[in-house]
Amino acid sequence: MDSWSFKMSTGLSLNSTIDLMAMVLDAKTEQEFLSTMTAASQKIGFERFLIGTQWYDDNGTPVHKIASGYPSEWQRIYAERQYIALDPTIGHCQTSTEALVWTEDLFESAGTLDLLEEAKSHGVGFGLSVPVHEARGVVKSMISLVRDKPLTDDPRETEQLLAAGKVLASCAHFAYRGLIASEMASTPKPTLSSQETLCLRWVAMGKTSAEIGQIMSIAEPTVVFHIKHVMEKLDVKNRSQAIAVAFRLGLLA
Repeated sequence: MDSWSFKMSTGLSLNSTIDLMAMVLDAKTEQEFLSTMTAASQKIGFERFLIGTQWYDDNGTPVHKIASGYPSEWQRIYAERQYIALDPTIGHCQTSTEALVWTEDLFESAGTLDLLEEAKSHGVGFGLSVPVHEARGVVKSMISLVRDKPLTDDPRETEQLLAAGKVLASCAHFAYRGLIASEMASTPKPTLSSQETLCLRWVAMGKTSAEIGQIMSIAEPTVVFHIKHVMEKLDVKNRSQAIAVAFRLGLLA
């Protein structure tokens, strides 16, 4: 399944999905970001979210910032008991770019099953975590989407939840980055060719490279070339990030 098949993943129409992305990316304050991200998370089947973003200051010291819709009591317990040092989802998202579904096996293998059980008692024990690493690795985020009931046992439905989660995570990363890291040097707005823009629009509509080639009457390798060039211009690692950045910069408005 293509990770940009929004409608299949979320049950939302394309227009609703674009509106959802725009809502998150257009947040002007952290409170607005919290509200819109909570609403977006609920739209795709979760109840709460957390985002943690890391970048480096001029001295090379890592800087961390967190925005969380988790219950305040659970946030307090998590901080007081320093669960951040034990949580296996944290280590995964620091070193991997693959989305991670929370399982008992994951926490048990890390010797932290008690942490998971306590999270369940606060309504945040089922979910997934999505790492978003920018191309040069200078800025990275971890976005967790959670709820109080188990995820489906159906592999296809889990895949759909992951696809929707990846989309939302990319939007959340770039929206939050813009809110908290305005002191970072901004880069000039890139220019996309008409072919690159059209390819990216079709990607956003959930089309594969082969399908885009048929629609545009060009070879599939040409489509792949255009999309790769777009990702280089936007300084991103994957298609999900390319769409999020393009929306934020107004390149697909």
